[in-house]
Amino acid sequence: MSELLDIYDENGNHIGTEDRNIVHQNGLWHKTIHCWIVRNKENILFQKRSANLLDNPNKLYTTASGHIKAGETLEQAFKREISEELGINSNDIIPIKIMEQIYKTDFMKKNNTEFHDRVFCNIFMAHCNIPLTDYNLQEEELDGIVEVNITDAINLFSNKTNEIIGNCYIKNNETNKFELKTKQLNQSDFLCTPTETLYDKYVPIFQLIKKAIEKQNTP
Repeated sequence: MSELLDIYDENGNHIGTEDRNIVHQNGLWHKTIHCWIVRNKENILFQKRSANLLDNPNKLYTTASGHIKAGETLEQAFKREISEELGINSNDIIPIKIMEQIYKTDFMKKNNTEFHDRVFCNIFMAHCNIPLTDYNLQEEELDGIVEVNITDAINLFSNKTNEIIGNCYIKNNETNKFELKTKQLNQSDFLCTPTETLYDKYVPIFQLIKKAIEKQNTP
């Protein structure tokens, strides 16, 4: 079954709908949503992408993310993505918009098909303090979820440190079950395309998230 997306001109004006595959074949502008989950006001969650994915398998990336479907609101897309990918109840999770980014890239997928991405990316954060073991992860897309301190992540992506500690709830390939463990992480563990740097991809977002947390904590 095809997935329809709203499409736009380069100025963000809505011009119609199109099949998702056509959108990426022809590089049509569309909208996506990135959902960052914050725990205990100082840690942030990355998803560990499935080893079976064609694009960037095993890499750590936004907690949950995806396309905004045709006719869908930002809030509806946020709640759908965290429900589908993370398997948690989205009713009590309040999304807070951080920023919108324009994203443009072209690359060849592992199956030798061209992929053209022209995106207005809406970036949100939300607080959720449930234990990592309460996440019911979408196994077609995710092999785990990893919690890191936001400041530690900024330092890693700013080349101020070589490794940070991640609290991981990840799949054991031998038992095919999810397990809690701690792991040393370095820059190569995180998703970054050849046209980006880790600093540019993550640090401005994390700095805005930290400011939003500080603002919430101010009496």
